[in-house]
Amino acid sequence: MTMVNPVSSGAAAQAQNSSAGSGLTSLSAGDFLKLLVTQLTNQDPTNPLDPTQMISQTSTLTMVEDITQMNQALSAMESGQQLSQAVSMLSKQVSYQLPGTSATQSGTVSSVQMVSGTPTLMVNGSQVPLSAITSVS
Repeated sequence: MTMVNPVSSGAAAQAQNSSAGSGLTSLSAGDFLKLLVTQLTNQDPTNPLDPTQMISQTSTLTMVEDITQMNQALSAMESGQQLSQAVSMLSKQVSYQLPGTSATQSGTVSSVQMVSGTPTLMVNGSQVPLSAITSVS
């Protein structure tokens, strides 16, 4: 019986093509699971997968999922920290330079809102991204 190469078949080829060029860092948990299922489906029944390899692959999947959850938690924490920083500037005088301009402007922060996941300050009627603030007094 001939062993089918799981990487060249169906779902595995799609998973490989979707991550080709960007390396293993773009391999999602779903892609990894597709590869594992394809490998199990196409394995040689006379020479099944070694149990230690299965355990290793399962633990790798668990690590990928844990890292993904940790990245999401860190992103949420970063957003919260940026929002807190923006709120602390309410009623304070700030200087800022808007992207694409060379002039520094200043004014008092009247409100803070989240725009596309980024804290934005309302200064003199203009929306100013937190990243544009150059000084606070």
